Amino acid sequence: MKALFSLIQSLSVSEQEEARAFIAKRNRRGDAKNLILFDQLCQGQTDHIQQKLYGSKSRNAYHALSKRLQDNLIGFLASKSFETEANDEMRVLKLVLAGRLLFEKEQEKLAWKALKKAETIAKGFDFYTALQEIYQTQLQYAHLKNADFLKQVLLLSTTNTKKVQNELHLQQAYASLKHQLKSNPKKPIQLLQETLNRFDLKLSENFTYKSLYQFMELLTEAAALSGDYYSITPTIEEAYAYVKEKSNAEKHLYYYFQMRYLLADVNLRNKNFASCIEILNEIDNALPEKYKKLFNPKLKTLRALAFNYSGEYKEAIRIAEEHAANSENLKLLLVTFRFQQSEIREAYGLLKEFQKSDQYYERKQGLLWVVKKELIGLLLLIELDKLDLIPNRITSIKKRFSAKVNSSQEEQLRQFLKLASAYYENPKEAETSDFKSRVELAFNWLGFEREDLFAMSFYAWLKSKIENKLLYKATLELVNPTNYSL
Repeated sequence: MKALFSLIQSLSVSEQEEARAFIAKRNRRGDAKNLILFDQLCQGQTDHIQQKLYGSKSRNAYHALSKRLQDNLIGFLASKSFETEANDEMRVLKLVLAGRLLFEKEQEKLAWKALKKAETIAKGFDFYTALQEIYQTQLQYAHLKNADFLKQVLLLSTTNTKKVQNELHLQQAYASLKHQLKSNPKKPIQLLQETLNRFDLKLSENFTYKSLYQFMELLTEAAALSGDYYSITPTIEEAYAYVKEKSNAEKHLYYYFQMRYLLADVNLRNKNFASCIEILNEIDNALPEKYKKLFNPKLKTLRALAFNYSGEYKEAIRIAEEHAANSENLKLLLVTFRFQQSEIREAYGLLKEFQKSDQYYERKQGLLWVVKKELIGLLLLIELDKLDLIPNRITSIKKRFSAKVNSSQEEQLRQFLKLASAYYENPKEAETSDFKSRVELAFNWLGFEREDLFAMSFYAWLKSKIENKLLYKATLELVNPTNYSL
């Protein structure tokens, strides 16, 4: 049920309309229950759905109906893919097959013409595997042409074989690293470099749009786990330079906009907030309607963060409030923004709306998201003087997360919890020079450019206590020291 609902909600309004027409066309009856269920889920109505369909609970019938609807939707998406991106690759393969049949029928002129057309399309889309099929067919019948033609095809096929091999190496590295990153390794950036070296993976102009996106995705995932975006920035910029040199972006829009999003994310995490907003504006102006439902939640998240850390907290709160009901990310951001504005009770009330288990949120949002949620919860308890709840919360965080996070995160978490505990036990201690020295010694700061944005945000809470400042002011002084206004 959750997978089916999530799939339907991922479709845009126009895609939902197309899917409904697709399902209705294949139904034998106009009042089929799969359409009724589809309409209910499109409207987000999941309560008492079995009673609405059958008049009473009927688990087996409902399970069968849900499976049928899910199969209908997978069929719809498969047919839709053939109408768009996959259609071009199918055209190439059909032309290759047609060329082979024409050779068998000794229609050589038409056969070469079909292969030439297939080659032109395949090169335009970087279909390296399809090009292998084309060159193999050309080699099979190269004896019908002159020596210069054979020489040219030998060169093209050899070059293309290297491209296919590079593509395979990237897929191997991608699969290997994605699998290892799931366990939140202790040194993700080092693991990233070791994996790239192991598969002899180097950026080149032969990378396709998809390959460049996967490469950039690996970099940013490793950076997210380590908090070290600074180290991967030169490589990200090098990868994106190849994107700018490529043509036919309109044929690869999904990967193109994914890479633009990753670039905006890297700018945010490197505290280049104006650049982040500029990229987001460019995406918003060019993003096709069919991709908006997929991209909008994460674009809104970046936009809210960029505005908040630029000093435009009112706009950040407006964005988060507008979309919090449909996004757990934005709801947690709204908690954070309210907390930074000293709206403690409002923030705590919002936080209590997260009713599902940490295991659920970890599966859906990732470990670090859950750690942030729990740390914000701890700070809110301290601000609300719920002293009876704080020791258990600190013990729980240590027990649940210390072994899971990587080594640098573990040390930061340990030090932060120790200092937060000291503050809650004796708030006046924050005013002493000894406490200030302990805070400064506890964190191995890498400098403004290299330090993680979110780690700085939590440190800002300690800074606000030491200097007796508003939390938001202390935050901006750390993350945006040369360009903010309150």
